[in-house]
Amino acid sequence: MTPPIELPSPPPGPDERPWKDRAGLLEERARAMGALARWYLAPHRALLLWLSTLVFALGWSLAVSGFQFLVKGEIIEHVLGVIFLGLALGATVPSSLGVASGIRRDVFVGACLRDWAELERDPQTLPHWRVSGGALLWLGPSIVLTCLGLALGGFAVFADIGTESFGTVAGIGIVFAVAGALGMAKAIDYYRLVSRELRPGTGVPDGYGRDACAPDTPGPGSTYDDGFCDDGFCSD
Repeated sequence: MTPPIELPSPPPGPDERPWKDRAGLLEERARAMGALARWYLAPHRALLLWLSTLVFALGWSLAVSGFQFLVKGEIIEHVLGVIFLGLALGATVPSSLGVASGIRRDVFVGACLRDWAELERDPQTLPHWRVSGGALLWLGPSIVLTCLGLALGGFAVFADIGTESFGTVAGIGIVFAVAGALGMAKAIDYYRLVSRELRPGTGVPDGYGRDACAPDTPGPGSTYDDGFCDDGFCSD
């Protein structure tokens, strides 16, 4: 899968990396992660997810009503059922395709972001790619949406609302809960990257009394003269 337009590609392999030293790597890493993180947590993508969720929930309600009209056996109800089902398809198909496409892109961009993060760890370059408030924008409403979905699901199960309303309420609850879980997963994934960047080194001190795996000190296993130690983080 190719990256979205104007976004950095995944980092090159060890034998194809153009950087001559660690400073060049950190500069390119910060630039690539900044572009990827801004796309990954873009506010308009959150709005698209929530809008698609509402449209799909509306389509689900129309579909349930359409099936209920069809089973009543009257001509007028059959006509209304067909109309409602047509409207339901018009709402659910585009919204579900849009969400599926967004998920595929998010998976790819998230993998690229983690691959770039895996190359190094340097808190000094964190301000160059950290998206201030971006993850919180995704996390807060997603928690609310998930709780609302769970509440609707619980209400459908434990309240005496009748068979006709059960499918509508339970379906909308599931849609809201899934959409909220998607938003929370993205925010948590980003918070993990930031937490990893700020994590102190755990290596054995070198000859100068410094942590050999600290972000700004050399370590074994590096391609460069001023190498670094990997702390085991990997997107695989």
